[in-house]
Amino acid sequence: MAAQPELTQVERDKLEINPDFDFREIAKRPFEEITPNELSMFKWSGVYHQLQPSFFMIRVVTPGGLMTTKQFRRAVDLAEEFAQGELCITTRQTLQFHWIRKEDIYKIIEGMADVGITTKNGCGDVPRNIIGSSLAGASQEEIGDSYKIIQMLATDHEIRDLQRNLPRKHKISVAFANEAGAQTLMNCQGWVPVKRGDTVGWKFHAGGGLGARPYLAKVIFDWVPEELVLPVAQATVEAFRRHGDRRQRAFARLKIVVDKMGSSGFADVLLDIMKERGVRGLEKIEKAASPIPNIGRMVLNGQEVIPQKQAGLSVVRVMIPRSELKTAQSRTIARLADELGGGKIMFTNRQNMEFHDVPERNVPALLDALHTAGFRTSGHEHLPDIVACVGTTMCKMAVADCPDVYHRLYDALAGDEKYWRAVGPLRINITGCPNNCAHAWIADIGLRGKRTRNESSGSTEGYTVFVGGKLSEAGKIGEQLCDVDAAEIVPAVKKILDAYLKHRLSQSELFTDFCERIGIAAFRNLVK
Repeated sequence: MAAQPELTQVERDKLEINPDFDFREIAKRPFEEITPNELSMFKWSGVYHQLQPSFFMIRVVTPGGLMTTKQFRRAVDLAEEFAQGELCITTRQTLQFHWIRKEDIYKIIEGMADVGITTKNGCGDVPRNIIGSSLAGASQEEIGDSYKIIQMLATDHEIRDLQRNLPRKHKISVAFANEAGAQTLMNCQGWVPVKRGDTVGWKFHAGGGLGARPYLAKVIFDWVPEELVLPVAQATVEAFRRHGDRRQRAFARLKIVVDKMGSSGFADVLLDIMKERGVRGLEKIEKAASPIPNIGRMVLNGQEVIPQKQAGLSVVRVMIPRSELKTAQSRTIARLADELGGGKIMFTNRQNMEFHDVPERNVPALLDALHTAGFRTSGHEHLPDIVACVGTTMCKMAVADCPDVYHRLYDALAGDEKYWRAVGPLRINITGCPNNCAHAWIADIGLRGKRTRNESSGSTEGYTVFVGGKLSEAGKIGEQLCDVDAAEIVPAVKKILDAYLKHRLSQSELFTDFCERIGIAAFRNLVK
């Protein structure tokens, strides 16, 4: 199809440039001869140009966050040779390689393909890596088989291969139960299992998304029979392709489409598309009685070990500070997963890892081996469990050094176990720019990078602090509490938490409930 003159440059590129680059050929070309338009289109292959000229990030695709130890070892080998010996876990349950030279891009892509892992659709205006809760397939509370649905959507030819020219990215989440761990409300599509008698169906949410303009998903269908999940998912992507804004990228997400149409209007669009396609059984789908979600609170709440639904097996959880895995650490994890676990590794949306299918008799030995190797297994969903993006270290959009602030907070507060246990469940998320890759909008305490101009030094790095975000019940976007210079982040966060400890009703009142009860104005008065 020829480019149309009225389209934006991005949209013309998407019609004119084949996103399936031959990176062996790219390796031979001087970097200066690669056009900015081509660099942008590398994303469709999971390749992203770093802040540093001629270096790249590569993101693989791991639906649901699951890897075998064979696949993980291959990633470790490639990282050791080409990525300065480090891997990074993302908030969408997969891995990234950083500091990749142009000449080595194809080696990463082909090396991972050899063990069944692709980078296709890792970035770009495409359906991204499909996520779920890290307990998919393992939780005793699971309804149905969520990992089966994840795999079905991830391998669908239409979604994966044909819908690669969308207005913007498209994100899909599949929960294992009605609980917030799969981040249903912040995704373009959010699937939650529902049981009626012995029959499992799915409640369908759509229109979530963060970025600079956050939206929480609406309920579209209260009941979708399992055999119609794929047609509904396909129709949703197609509706986005048809109705998404291709003139203004800031407004090009599905969240804008759903917000404008409303739950009922968007449901009608999906039903019409499926009628066009000859999908049968549509009378079994039930439109939402109310668009307002009601997601249960997370099952995960600090556990180190979780008994699986499979008798005699457990999940063992391990924290990965700042999501960064060095080669030696990675090899230890792979070895322990084989020797004491089930040969599986799961990445979580808080950038940590889990060992699945660990025989109960091996749990004590695995915990002891992890602690001996320097890994931490305590503090999940509490103060030590901080999420942070790469910030100005690698990202062109960032205005703040998020890893630096992460380490300052972690070093100052994570070691005081008495303190963080008194605080209780708490999620701190740090993002370097308004795009909100680290999900500051929906954290208990969200820090978003900013710069303040001043006469003496030009500008000062700082953060806007948001509080009270959540993805349970109907969800809530965090409210702005204050602005803080980067140098004052530790005392500022400590003051916020001390105010909570002093004024909460009881130890059972969670931070998010405290924020909702007292309101943002009263909280500002407590910490001003």
